[in-house]
Amino acid sequence: MVIVMYRSPVIVVLAHVDHGKTTLLDKIRNTKIAMTERGRITQSIGSTFLPMSIVKDICKKIFEKFDIEPVLQGLLFIDTPGHEAFTAMRERGSNVADIAVLLIDINEGFMPQTIESIEILKKTRTPFVLALNKIDKIFGWKNESKNFIENFEIQDENVKAKFEQRFYEIVNKLEDYGFRADRFDRIRDFSKEIAVVPVSAKTGEGIPELLFVITGLAEKFMNLRITNKCRGIVLEVKHVKGLGTTIDTIVCDGKIEKGDYIVISGEKPIITKIKALLVPRHLQDLRTEKKFEYVDFVTASCGVKIVGPGLEDVVAGSDFRVVKTIEDAEKIKSEMTLKEKLCKKGGEGIILKADTLGGLDALKNIFGNLKIKYGNIGDVTKTDIINAEINEDELLKVIICFNIKPGEDVEKLAKEKKIKIISSDVIYELMDKYKNWRERKEAEIEKERLKDVTMPGKITVLPGCMFRASKPAIVGCLVTGGVIKPSFGLFKIKGEKIEDLGKIKQIQSEGRNIEQAKSGEKVAVSISDAVFGKNLFENDVLYTNVNQRDYDMLKRFEKILTGDEKKLLEEIGKIKGLI
Repeated sequence: MVIVMYRSPVIVVLAHVDHGKTTLLDKIRNTKIAMTERGRITQSIGSTFLPMSIVKDICKKIFEKFDIEPVLQGLLFIDTPGHEAFTAMRERGSNVADIAVLLIDINEGFMPQTIESIEILKKTRTPFVLALNKIDKIFGWKNESKNFIENFEIQDENVKAKFEQRFYEIVNKLEDYGFRADRFDRIRDFSKEIAVVPVSAKTGEGIPELLFVITGLAEKFMNLRITNKCRGIVLEVKHVKGLGTTIDTIVCDGKIEKGDYIVISGEKPIITKIKALLVPRHLQDLRTEKKFEYVDFVTASCGVKIVGPGLEDVVAGSDFRVVKTIEDAEKIKSEMTLKEKLCKKGGEGIILKADTLGGLDALKNIFGNLKIKYGNIGDVTKTDIINAEINEDELLKVIICFNIKPGEDVEKLAKEKKIKIISSDVIYELMDKYKNWRERKEAEIEKERLKDVTMPGKITVLPGCMFRASKPAIVGCLVTGGVIKPSFGLFKIKGEKIEDLGKIKQIQSEGRNIEQAKSGEKVAVSISDAVFGKNLFENDVLYTNVNQRDYDMLKRFEKILTGDEKKLLEEIGKIKGLI
């Protein structure tokens, strides 16, 4: 007799950022993962197995009402990032899923990642259920039952009307993308319409109906027979004390046993023998679980940590196959070879580094409008520093790191080579950090370019402050605008003519030489070609001798000038006919 084995359906949860994906799963499994997420957003794919015993307990009333006895072993949920940067990771999650839950905030409606998720579901032809979240935030909503249908009956008529308005706005919008949808209890043919389940991830309302609909759709419409072709996807690569490098995976089909051979896709596929299999406790997310159970085998669908030698170079996001012998592994190795490299080196551009393939995809999305030299997985190396140094453009001598902390030796070399390393474990912080650094760097570069340029400056000779009459004359002055420095030329207006007084030789304040003086400061100034009483007098107004080259350069980089300096530059420009 042939025994047919069935796997649990893989369910991917998709949504715009902050629409409540992880909070919904937290409510189902009674965890608080959403509160611990870096930056309060999901940044990697997680998985949680929900045993059917738990599903039956949550949906008890509904199963009893319809006299249904599920045959599934459970449900495997995948939580994907909602942030716009993680497009590829969401698509990867959809590719391994049997069914999707598209979560939409009923109060916000369609958002950019909602639309993106729908396009991914259409592309991958993944059936989905629409969960309308945050119904508890509708003004006046009463919450007396976990079952939406029961709870809806007790709402005031005006609250019902508000709900229906928002509900059908979203349903009508869904039609624009080619999908007919209605509330799950109003649908006659689930193969032709999308089931919409109103829920509250905060209170748990509607979750029984959501799990009921998912279970029913999986059992009625999906072929969940386990085949002998074992395949899956790598979620994360982690170093675990006492175990070495391990990989967190989702087994999508087939059966894995300790001692089998795993073939992991890549530019150079990795083949290794499985030393141990570890599974998280029920209702625990594979990403955050600390206490694993050792098992001799696992069957699809499940999340499992795999231990074996030579996993250090595995890239998160890679596909894998599992076979019984090394000979079989070698046979399928060519099938697991990636045709495209992560990135080609060469040319000018910033360098991107991440700990996972999904993280690298996110970086490419965020920094895609900039020149990128290359991007790859793993720690920042000395080679990365040298490759960054090769850039001629100072603004491209930067390495962006997601979820990676550079070692001390690398940071030391980067400092020596003047390479900026920008790192964060929160994806959306990286662009802000880069922009802030770029603005500061641009200002530094512009100041360096203007080092030999005469800046706009204006001084007035103070009465009774002549310290030396002959060349160079030394007089007390008040800086009435801009800035003056030694070597700046000075001129004054005599009638309708411009009279050149030579250059500033020294500036002193309280008996000591200083490098510059700014508006409002009183200083002693020695002027090379000035003779007090002949071409220099009390109350004379002197200007710095900005020439055409200086003027053009300052206009080009005038954003570094203050408002007063800009006005003074225009004043000098008009006097000298530079405009």
